[in-house]
Amino acid sequence: MTSRCEACEAQLALVQPDMTLLAPSSCSALGDTAPVEPPAARPSRTRLTTLAPGCALAVLASLAVQFAAARFPVAEPTRADSVAATTATAVLLAALAWLALRGRSGLTAYALLGALPACVLALPLHGTPLFLGGLTSDNQFRAQYVMRYAAEAGLADGNFEGLPPLYPPAWFWLTGRAADLAGVAGWAAYKPAAIATMALGTALAHGLWSRIVRPRLALPLAVATLLSAFQAPAFAVHEPYAWIVAAPMVPLAVLAHRALAAPRAPRAPLVGLGVYLGTAALTYTLLAAFWACALTVMALTLLRRDTARTLLLRLVAVAAVALPLILVVWGPYLAAALPAGMPPNPALRYIPVQQTSFPLPMTEPSVTGLLCLTGTVWLLASARRDRAARALLALVGSCYLWCLLSQLLVLFGASLLSFRVHPVLYAALCCAGVLGAAEAVTHLRERVRAAVVAVVATVLALSVLQAVPVTMRTLIDDAYGATPSAELVRTIARTTGRPPQDLTVLTDDWRLLAGAPYHGYLTAEPVYAHPLAEFAGRTEEVRTWSRLTDPAAFAARLDHGPYDAPDVFVLRRAQTSYAKGATSSYEIRLGRDNFPHQPNRVDLPTTLPGTLFDARHFERRDLGAHTVLVRK
Repeated sequence: MTSRCEACEAQLALVQPDMTLLAPSSCSALGDTAPVEPPAARPSRTRLTTLAPGCALAVLASLAVQFAAARFPVAEPTRADSVAATTATAVLLAALAWLALRGRSGLTAYALLGALPACVLALPLHGTPLFLGGLTSDNQFRAQYVMRYAAEAGLADGNFEGLPPLYPPAWFWLTGRAADLAGVAGWAAYKPAAIATMALGTALAHGLWSRIVRPRLALPLAVATLLSAFQAPAFAVHEPYAWIVAAPMVPLAVLAHRALAAPRAPRAPLVGLGVYLGTAALTYTLLAAFWACALTVMALTLLRRDTARTLLLRLVAVAAVALPLILVVWGPYLAAALPAGMPPNPALRYIPVQQTSFPLPMTEPSVTGLLCLTGTVWLLASARRDRAARALLALVGSCYLWCLLSQLLVLFGASLLSFRVHPVLYAALCCAGVLGAAEAVTHLRERVRAAVVAVVATVLALSVLQAVPVTMRTLIDDAYGATPSAELVRTIARTTGRPPQDLTVLTDDWRLLAGAPYHGYLTAEPVYAHPLAEFAGRTEEVRTWSRLTDPAAFAARLDHGPYDAPDVFVLRRAQTSYAKGATSSYEIRLGRDNFPHQPNRVDLPTTLPGTLFDARHFERRDLGAHTVLVRK
C-alpha cells in the first residue's frame, strides 16, 4: 500500500505546476532550486478539471464573436471592420492583462482567449463565407475533404473513390459531421471551424501552461503562442488543423521532459503523451512524426541522467498508447498499400520557398522577432540550471534537426516538409521569450511595477495583432474570391439524377470539387494525389483520350480503361468561334510532377475533340464558359 501511494505522489508531482515563476525570489524562472510556494498558494486539481470546460467555453466564445461579426453593419469595401477588430482586440488584451495581474484567471481567461483570435480573423472576413486564402491552393482540397465527410461518415480519401485516407482525417471528419448536423455545406463550414480551432489551440496551450506556471504567467504565454501564429512567413493561422497540434506542443515539451527525467516511471503523464501522439497522428501526421523525433531528442539529452533502458521503455510506453489511435488511419492504408508495393507519397515531393533556408525568427526586426531573440538568449543562458529551458531548447533543436534532415532528403527525391514545423519553432521561441522576460522582471521587481509590465506587454501584443489585416492582406483578399458554382452543381444534379457522392468528375474547375462531394478523377496538384491513385497514369490516360477521334473508340476506352472512368466531364470550350449545338473542342489543364525543379508542377494543356462526346453516349449542357458532359 505504501509503495502505491508513493507512486501516486510521484505522478502528481510530475504534473504539479512549477510555482517559481514571478515568485519573490531571485532564482530562475523555472529553476531547479527555486522555493515552492506555501501550500495555500499551490494550484489545486481545479486547473486540470477546468481544462475541458475552459476549452469548450473558448470555442463557444469564438462562435459567438463570429456570429456577431457576420452581422457587421457595414458592407465591403470598408475599413470599418479593421477599426472594430483593433478596438475589440485592445479591449480583450487589456482584460487579459488585468486577469494576469490578479493572478487567478479561471474560466474567464478561456473565454477571452477564445474571443481574441475570432476578433482578429472574423471581422476582416465578415463579408465572405471563405477563410483566409479562399478556395485557392491548398484550401481547395481542404474544403473538398470537409465536404466528403459532410456527406458520409466513413473514413475515405477526400478525392478518389474507394481509397482509404492517408491525409489525416480527424479535423476534417469532425468539421464535416458538424456541418451535416448543422445543415451547412461543408465548404462553408470550413471558415467557422478554422477560426474556432485557432481559439481551441490557444486555450489548450493556456490550460497546459497553467499546470506548469502561475496563472499570471500562463496567460502571457498563451497570448505569445497566439502571436506566433501570425508570424510570417509560416503563418500557422493558415493551417488551423495543424495549429491544434502545434500550439499545445510547447508546454507539452516541458511536461514530457519532466516525465522522461522522473526517477520513477510516471504512468499518467506517459499515457497522456501517448494519447497526444496518437491524436496528432489522426490530425496532422507530419507533426506527430516530428513530436516522436522531439521525444527521442529529449531522451538522448537525458542519457547522462538515466539509463538507456529506462528511457527506451518510457518511449515504448508512449508509442504503445499511441499505436491504436495511429492504426485507425494507417491500418487501412497499409492494408491497401503493402500489396501495391508501398508507392511513394507525392506530398513529400515539394519545396516551397520557406524551406529553402533555415528559419531565424530571432533576427527579424519586429515585436515577435524581439520576443524570439529574448527567448533564444534565455534558452542558451538558462539551459544548465532550468528544466523548462532544457525542454524548450530540445524542442527548438529538434526543429532545426528536422529542417536539416529535410534539406538532405531532397538529394534522395523527397523532403520532410520542414516548413510545417516552423510554427512550432516560432511558438517555442516566443514562449521562451516570455519566460526570459519574466525572469528579468523577477530580478527587477523592486524597480519595475507589475502594472507597467502588463501595459507594455499589452501594447506590444496589440501592435502585432492590429497589423494582421495588413500583413495578411493577400490572404484576406483571396477569401473574398469566388465560391463553388451552385449553378454547375445544380446542372450536374438535374442531368445525372444521381447524388454527387456517386459521381466521378473530370474537370480543372477545382472549386467545383469543393462545392459538392464529388469524387475527382484527378487532383489540382500532383502533391495532393493519393499514392495509390496513380496520378501520373491517370493524367496520361486523359492525354490518350485527346489523341482519339472515333467516339465509339472513346466510349470503349472509358468502359475498359485502366481506371474507373469519369461519369461527368466539366470542361472549358476552346477559344474558337462556337455556335450552340455545333461540334467544338474542349480544353483541360493537366499537370505533372516536376520535383525537385521549379515550378513544382508543369502544366500540360490538353484538348479533347468535341467529336468524342457524341449524343449517343453523352448528354450535354452548356453553362457559361463550361460544358457539362454526362455519360448516358
